[in-house]
Amino acid sequence: MFTNTFSNKITLSVLAVVTLSALFFMGQATRASAASYAYVDAQGDVKSVIANDWMTAIKVAPNIHIHSGVMLLTTAADFTVVGDSVAGY
Repeated sequence: MFTNTFSNKITLSVLAVVTLSALFFMGQATRASAASYAYVDAQGDVKSVIANDWMTAIKVAPNIHIHSGVMLLTTAADFTVVGDSVAGY
């Protein structure tokens, strides 16, 4: 009888730890909001960068043109601009 009660308590403890761990990691995943952004580089080519927000995307975009902003890429159609060239740069 003692062994069965002890075994049940350990099983419940392990189950509780696993459940709490899963909830913690799911909460961490919802906080991460990295997204893809498109921008024009100094040569006039449209490139992409991954960042948490548009301000970070502008800061970390390599070789970004001084007059370029960023565009959030949300659909498959948005991603078709990556690789294009922009005339006038």
